[in-house]
Amino acid sequence: MSIANVRTGAERKTPQALFRVSPATRDGAVNRMTMDLGAPEPHGRTAALGVLLDDCLGFTMYERRGDRAGLVSADLSVDFVRPTGWTGPHLTAEGRLETRGEDGAMSSVRVFDAAGELVATGTAWGNFVDGVQQSRDERPLAPADGSGPTMTPLETIGGTIERTDRGARLTVPPNRSLANALGVMHGGVQACAYDLAGNAAAAGSAGAMDTSSLRINFFRTVPLDRPVVFEAEVLRAGRRVAVSRVTCTDADGRECGVATVTCRRPAPSTLGERDQAPS
Repeated sequence: MSIANVRTGAERKTPQALFRVSPATRDGAVNRMTMDLGAPEPHGRTAALGVLLDDCLGFTMYERRGDRAGLVSADLSVDFVRPTGWTGPHLTAEGRLETRGEDGAMSSVRVFDAAGELVATGTAWGNFVDGVQQSRDERPLAPADGSGPTMTPLETIGGTIERTDRGARLTVPPNRSLANALGVMHGGVQACAYDLAGNAAAAGSAGAMDTSSLRINFFRTVPLDRPVVFEAEVLRAGRRVAVSRVTCTDADGRECGVATVTCRRPAPSTLGERDQAPS
């Protein structure tokens, strides 16, 4: 999870800039963030929503942490209600606090497109921590200019995907632009990678599919000084639904988290000429 990105360099990009996510604004009990969709695409890419979802959920808990120093993600759950056909030019996420205890909190989020259609819903649990420096920048870096070419989520994180006997493997090279305020991989970037790997595994078994849900448990922080691997294994592949398990490991082989990714076959009318390779 990322609470903020500290301005250590004037030109260094952040996950928010890479994925065109705006700073959060608070309106009473609701936190709002937007994401520029960039150039129009025939189909939405659910993996691109990871930073928007994680940040909105995280900010909502972080701003209500009381006297605790910071917040780390424990788990993230997302259902993609409309994984394709979003109306631009932007998406809006609305986060709310659901419960708060002494050591943690839970928040929820709903994402809408510019036409007001529901795109995704999600929840997250976060654990409050002490002894860390994790503060919001008063001058957060602005999102990238939406007038430029739009990269796929895979291109944005600089990852590569290869097929395996059991599913797919996504490798993310060292990249400081993917860091959160603590200097480790942003939880939303992890969500993006889990989605990409799980969907690639499903597509390899059953053809082009849309990610319909994502359930992540974060075990430990993910360092960015060496490559990170997201290994996806297909648990079940039917005609309409495929389920994959994705494990994230660091360069020392330690498990940093695990996710269950559920994918559904798109309706024939929405398939068109979709590229069946992962992107």
